[in-house]
Amino acid sequence: MEQNEQEQRSSAAKDFQDSLDQLQHLLEEDPIEEQLVQEAKMDKATQKQVVEDSLKFDLADWEDAVADIEQYLESKNQED
Repeated sequence: MEQNEQEQRSSAAKDFQDSLDQLQHLLEEDPIEEQLVQEAKMDKATQKQVVEDSLKFDLADWEDAVADIEQYLESKNQED
């Protein structure tokens, strides 16, 4: 019976050590995870800037189109 208890203790100690190793691994990953989160935030900021820039570009196109339409309408009114 003493041998069975020793095996159980050994198994429990091994399980405990495995748990500690997993915890240590998780704690070591945390800075990496934080870095990934920061990079994701920066990527979102970059994406937002790209969208804003494209909206500005689209706005300029719209302004050009409106100016062309106004010019066309003025030329039509002058003909009548």
